[in-house]
Amino acid sequence: MNTDDALVSQTCLQASTNLKSFYHTLDQRDYLTDFSLAADSQTHFSKLIQTMLEQPPTVSGETNDLFTLLQNTAHFFQIFGKDNILLLKSIINNEQNEIEHLAATLYTLTRTPSCSDVSQLIQLSPEGLYDYAGFFLNTMAGRLYLFRRDSFSRLLVNYYSVLIMNDANLTNRNRHGIHLLPAITALISDLEQSGETLRYREEYLDQLYLLQEQYQ
Repeated sequence: MNTDDALVSQTCLQASTNLKSFYHTLDQRDYLTDFSLAADSQTHFSKLIQTMLEQPPTVSGETNDLFTLLQNTAHFFQIFGKDNILLLKSIINNEQNEIEHLAATLYTLTRTPSCSDVSQLIQLSPEGLYDYAGFFLNTMAGRLYLFRRDSFSRLLVNYYSVLIMNDANLTNRNRHGIHLLPAITALISDLEQSGETLRYREEYLDQLYLLQEQYQ
């Protein structure tokens, strides 16, 4: 993966090349053979992401009834299954040096959905991404899920959830009316106090400070 381009504006070609490079690296890893995937990593994870985006969690009215709350709490186990959850945890543990670059690349791809190279790799639905951003930022189940994760994963997911929610605001797609400023303020505090594990913490904070000013 081209790390020089990971946290700056990437072209369609750069983003798709970075993602293909990451998948190629995964296919060479010995630990991945333990999971006996039926296809190469690109095919496997493209299908997994599509399944996730097509079956988003509940964002509004989560606490209206116990069943919905329980469904939200078990959301990822239900759509991924135990083996895929273990697979994802293994990748995060073994590829932590690349995860921030991967997250930046995936975010770039969400902003260039019409790119033909991107569409061959993955279909990233803006509505599905918005639902997951809202889930992590604004629901009890989403916040609880992140609370149980390590600080590296929690902060990174929250950061890109904020960016995706901001994109929704800019394009008038915030259909649940989620207020973003509290999430921005809380994330700034978390990053300032416990973001040492993130290589690009200062870059994230700079972006969040700008967003905080815009939403005040």
